[in-house]
Amino acid sequence: MERLRSPGYIERMPLKRPRGETIDERRFRNVVEAAPSAIVMIDPAGKIILVNALAEQVFGYSRDELVGKPVEVLVPERFRGHHAELRGTFLADPRSRPMGSGRDLYGLKKAGGEFPLEIGLSAIETDRGSMVVAAIADISARKSAELALRESEQHRSLLIDGVIDYAIYMIDPNGIVTNWNRGAQRIKGYRTEEIVGRHFSCFYTEEDCAENVPQQSLEIAARDGRYEAEGWRIRKDGSRFIANVVIDAIKDEGGELVGFAKITRDITERVTAARMLEDQMHLQLAHENRLATLGQLTASIAHEVDQPLHATVNYANAALRWLEAQPPDLAEARDALAAIIRAGNRASQIVGRIRAMVKNAPAEEEDVSLNEKILTVLEFARDEAAKHDVAVRVELAPDLPSVRGDRVQLQQVLLNLIVNAIEAMSTLTEGPRELVVGSQPHGQGGVAVFVRDTGPGLAPEALEQVFQPFYTSKGSGLGMGLAICASIIEAHGGRIWASPNTPCGAVFQFTLPRMRLS
Repeated sequence: MERLRSPGYIERMPLKRPRGETIDERRFRNVVEAAPSAIVMIDPAGKIILVNALAEQVFGYSRDELVGKPVEVLVPERFRGHHAELRGTFLADPRSRPMGSGRDLYGLKKAGGEFPLEIGLSAIETDRGSMVVAAIADISARKSAELALRESEQHRSLLIDGVIDYAIYMIDPNGIVTNWNRGAQRIKGYRTEEIVGRHFSCFYTEEDCAENVPQQSLEIAARDGRYEAEGWRIRKDGSRFIANVVIDAIKDEGGELVGFAKITRDITERVTAARMLEDQMHLQLAHENRLATLGQLTASIAHEVDQPLHATVNYANAALRWLEAQPPDLAEARDALAAIIRAGNRASQIVGRIRAMVKNAPAEEEDVSLNEKILTVLEFARDEAAKHDVAVRVELAPDLPSVRGDRVQLQQVLLNLIVNAIEAMSTLTEGPRELVVGSQPHGQGGVAVFVRDTGPGLAPEALEQVFQPFYTSKGSGLGMGLAICASIIEAHGGRIWASPNTPCGAVFQFTLPRMRLS
């Protein structure tokens, strides 16, 4: 019995293999000392009968202080009550395995400090029964690293979740959404529980899905590491927005694809603002070009029309002279009148060529929101309205469909009608000066636009002639603006007309179908 309490007992205690063969105790001790883990060997009663040098370092005890002591001396007090049960469970089925799998285990140092550890259990048969060998690893450093990583991930997760200007979410290699930040909820309208587990293609338009854009974007990201694009996306409520999209591929240390990080930003306002600025620049250029073109057109028309008009006057004077002769020379008068007809036809041909030139102007076809164009043109004409004390009111129908047409030409029509209305009211000496510009649905997907003023109005005979070339009610007008407007609207498959306003002023209206330009 004295040998059982001796620190060197293991050197003299017979050890056996499962088949009953004796093991060299000294060789076993050498293996234990060379082990990369702290080794503690206990008997069935839980007494320590062997420790190696690394165990001394880990727990802070010497061999003499541990051998013969209950193993609970190495266990924090709150866990000691479970050890006998765990030991009995292991000895009943002495296969090598981790101790307390799934539990957090802690050791107790001599100085009183606790530390996390992992324990692997094995059984060795001796002439006194099964001995338990525990291989112990101090995992304090690993736990600290895991805690730091977990805190870092939590911090990063909080940062990402706190971003509300960007939709940030993860998708797996198959395109299934795995998480969702608050920005994604705000921008796309889905709560986390509504979207996690769904395929990310639900954010794409039907057109993009038909062209397999979602899958292609993942393939590009997987191949190149990143995919970037701008395009239309869909919210939960079905509304569309313009999105800037970045998809980054996430790969493990071996280069295996494990998923994608997707960042989406709603840039609708930015793009719309840029588009409005572009529209205003187009309008400014169009307005300046209109003035320059009208000047050139005036000179050209004056040159072209002056000759037949001058000839008409000369032939008319000649015809009068021949008719006033005694006796009248009817033959000469007839020739002069025939020349007048030829000159008039020539002038008519000149006007016809000008009108044909306007009608055949090339158009750039695109979807146009007339509500947006009305607001853009009114912004452009705001200073002109303020200068003439004209109050502007807008009556735009909501959810108005877009029309297909040339954006700049349609803006030019709106600009001409609005500026004409402002100029008409600028001559008033009394009474209100009010401009109302509005829109409403028309027909099957079409749109109607009206420009109503409280100016002097139009004479009844002018209502039919106002869109004819060279007809004008202005003292200095050329009479081509409304003719050009009519040509543009007709080229878009629409109709334009004028009518009296009540109680005063005029209303100019045009309609446009949702159609493609031919």
